[in-house]
Amino acid sequence: MDEFNLIQKYFTWNKTPRDVVTAVGDDAAVIEIPPNKQLVTSIDTLVSGVHFPENTPPDAIGHKALAVNLSDLAAMGASPRWFTLALTLPEIDETWLEGFSAGLKELAQQHDCFLIGGDTTRGPLSISIQVMGVVDTGKALLRSDARVGDKIYVTGTLGDAAAGLQSIFSKDNSSNKNNNKKSVLEKEADKVCQKHLNMPTPRIVESNIIKHFASTCIDVSDGLLQDLTHILEASGVAAELDSTQLPLSSALMTLVTDNTEATQLALTGGDDYELLFTIPESREANFVGIVKGKAKVTCIGVITDITENQNTITDENGNILTNIDKYKGYNHFHV
Repeated sequence: MDEFNLIQKYFTWNKTPRDVVTAVGDDAAVIEIPPNKQLVTSIDTLVSGVHFPENTPPDAIGHKALAVNLSDLAAMGASPRWFTLALTLPEIDETWLEGFSAGLKELAQQHDCFLIGGDTTRGPLSISIQVMGVVDTGKALLRSDARVGDKIYVTGTLGDAAAGLQSIFSKDNSSNKNNNKKSVLEKEADKVCQKHLNMPTPRIVESNIIKHFASTCIDVSDGLLQDLTHILEASGVAAELDSTQLPLSSALMTLVTDNTEATQLALTGGDDYELLFTIPESREANFVGIVKGKAKVTCIGVITDITENQNTITDENGNILTNIDKYKGYNHFHV
């Protein structure tokens, strides 16, 4: 199988939407932007052994590659429409390609997001996806509009993906005998947390509610503290978090019974792809009334004024969390 047959078999999808003039098969795609909308675009690259363990199932890799990009659109309050795929493969493995394509396509169809082009090359396994969506003109959620008094909210639960990664590494580094000692409950918790890691849920549904109330929003990819700091720096504010209110799943607490470790995973673990956002006090009551029963959201703190020009994050006891080494988030080039 050559490159062109590979594209035709696994990445040429039928039922082209009306807003796509040309897609896979031409030198470039042509799309139509609806009136009174702005284009929102984001790109992420996933590298084997860095963004996913090397033994990750191919359907999960396909799912995650698109999910992390859709999460960026959700953070901007945008609706996904199209994406491109640049796929680098060490060799053509049709079993792997079939699983990867199936995972990618299933998630794309869930969110009406259409593959319109890309590239395939030979080399170490990596996947780059550029996703595009639309938002009402002037309505994109930015990081720079948080104000003192805004409440800090997060969707879903935190720390599950980090616990899932720990579980995978623990399994890889331990004997089958030790693995067999786990209880049924622990094994089920392993599966739940590993699914959070390998197949995150882009919070598009939640975004469609949040965008009408939030002042700022970001997705939690590198750890809650690090991503919250991006909002604080862009907005010129600080924050106080209540660590006792962090949403922790029963699966996480089954695997990590120590509250201090669970808190650390929730604050710094990364790969959660939940939405972290701020709600002005004047809109909070309406937001809570609308979101109740439709999405899981938790208030975990409040935006405060800066002191001594520092965008600090303190806990409920006044401790500055970002000064504590164990609470540093993920950084590819951290020294």
